[in-house]
Amino acid sequence: MSTHDTRNPCTKLCRYDAADRCMGCFRTRAEVRHWKRLPDETKAAINARIAARGGTVSKRDGKRAKKLDKKIHKLEAKLATLRARRSELEGSVVKAAE
Repeated sequence: MSTHDTRNPCTKLCRYDAADRCMGCFRTRAEVRHWKRLPDETKAAINARIAARGGTVSKRDGKRAKKLDKKIHKLEAKLATLRARRSELEGSVVKAAE
């Protein structure tokens, strides 16, 4: 029997950052995808790396982060609309000045 920590660190908060790391458990997309087929030593090394980083994100914090991400997305969409309107106004002001 293995003495290594080979438990799956998944916290069910699967969202990936720009570096293709899960924001819930900090594994790469490839590590997540191939977890069941990885050797125990590799799983233990991944779990040790996660523990050294400070562990995984709790479900509560992860849910809060998801809500904030949704709000940010909505605000970014609204900001893009406002910027487009501003560009239209600037364009009409330039035309009126000519």
